[in-house]
Amino acid sequence: MNNKTLPIIMAIWCSQVFAGSKSAVFFEPPTASIPAGSFMAKDHTNNERYKVSMMPFQMAKYELTVAEFRKFVKDTGYQAPTTCNHKIGPRWFGTGEKDGAWNNNFFNLSEYHPVVCIGIKGAEDYAAWLSKKTGKRYQLMSEAQWLYVMRTGGYDEYVSEQGKKRHQVCEIANLADRHAKAMTEKIYQAPYTPVYQIEDCTDREILSATVGLYKADKYGVHDLLGNIQEVVADCYVDGKQRFVQGGAAVSTENCTSRIAKGSSWHWEVPDLDKRVEMPVDFLAAIEGFRLVIDTQGKEKPAQLGSAEFVKGLSKAQQQVKIVHAQIADYPHQVKALTIKDNGTEVVLNWQENTANLGVTYSVVRRDLVTNSEQVIAKWISTNQFVDQNPIKNKARYQVVAHYGERDSLASNTVDSNVQYVHVLPTRIQGEVFSYGEKVTVHSSVFEPKQDSIYVNVHNTKADYRISVSKAGKYTLQPRVFHDGSTLSFGLYLNDQLLKEISTSGESGWQTPNKVVVTLPKGQNTLSIQPIGERTQLSLNWIDLKKL
Repeated sequence: MNNKTLPIIMAIWCSQVFAGSKSAVFFEPPTASIPAGSFMAKDHTNNERYKVSMMPFQMAKYELTVAEFRKFVKDTGYQAPTTCNHKIGPRWFGTGEKDGAWNNNFFNLSEYHPVVCIGIKGAEDYAAWLSKKTGKRYQLMSEAQWLYVMRTGGYDEYVSEQGKKRHQVCEIANLADRHAKAMTEKIYQAPYTPVYQIEDCTDREILSATVGLYKADKYGVHDLLGNIQEVVADCYVDGKQRFVQGGAAVSTENCTSRIAKGSSWHWEVPDLDKRVEMPVDFLAAIEGFRLVIDTQGKEKPAQLGSAEFVKGLSKAQQQVKIVHAQIADYPHQVKALTIKDNGTEVVLNWQENTANLGVTYSVVRRDLVTNSEQVIAKWISTNQFVDQNPIKNKARYQVVAHYGERDSLASNTVDSNVQYVHVLPTRIQGEVFSYGEKVTVHSSVFEPKQDSIYVNVHNTKADYRISVSKAGKYTLQPRVFHDGSTLSFGLYLNDQLLKEISTSGESGWQTPNKVVVTLPKGQNTLSIQPIGERTQLSLNWIDLKKL
């Protein structure tokens, strides 16, 4: 050994000892180096696009984990919240019990799961602590940074509706998928109702997952989509604010809400531009956080992260992948279901599943008026079924494929051609519609049992045939569900806007004030449809009376 190599060896040894001593106090996350660039953002005031230039920065490859936050609590004695909404059951998160904490909640499944139930303040306090320990500028990512990486990271073919790998999105994200749908209902009695869109693929997770299990983007970032919804540093303001050039977070003096991005393990691929408002005092178990490092406009190499953390995460991922390998796949969703209803029998046809030999099919029929469902045929080996005993009420059909003990997602829905005519004056029940291809029927626990069935009108309209014996003025009064934010919907007569109605105030079922409308004599089509940014409306009934 010569005099020149000794200082080098000593320097390496000292750096390892120094790093080793610090690893017991904190973990530095592995990061991806994100270069300067730009992306086209949506202007939420007019839906046009504008260019946002971005400064370089470093983004944590993974969501903030339990292991990382545990170091913070151990070092500081930090008192994290203990009132987190975290339990799921038949009403999902509606148990009413809010007793979760970061280290004691329904989703605290391992040290390498995303940490939840810490709140925005907990995440920012953690970032400030890690910054002080390392001398680096750690902070929550901004919405612009999230969008920039999503738009430029090579995920377009997975997330766009026309993307070549749209039905392989489970390769990159833990979302609402075939496996989660089957097992969540079985284990937790938490059904994925028709309001949820289920991705026709299998990510092999039921709840949130160990970070980094799925394919990274071109920068090396994992789970930016799915797993848990990530709260960013930006204030929500009115939801229409423009991005700051350079990519910094939008802030205000009195910030009462932040923005959440990226969807969660029980949701579908989101609209990337959508801004979810998250009150600063909201505390639940499906929201987490991701850190970035402000490099002050300089491009810097990605950091490897603390060796102890990287080694522990790698071991955890390997163990989970062994479990994943034992989970059988599910048959593909039945496609192109069609219907022919001649009044005496209903003929269903669908596209044959050629991916799995030995697939059989069952047919499900739902009575839309009584909201009751039954399987009317099983073990079908062909791609056709004839319902020779159709019901008198409007019926909705779906077909499910079966392969061994695994079931596919239900096919698209088709409705029988039953038409109702409502003779005025009358109360029209929401579920007694003549046409509503994407209208879904549900039962409410908040309405009287004898009048609990309602319809959900989502990105579509519901049509009702009415018979008016005397032309003139009528009072019209609907009963709708209001979730606490302003809801506007339109009532149309023969596709022409008749009246626009808005609701406000506390959440719950509401009966807005009567409105007066003029109706012509004869048969007409009355339609109801959400208006504006709100695309969902729940309707129980509509009262129509002659003045």
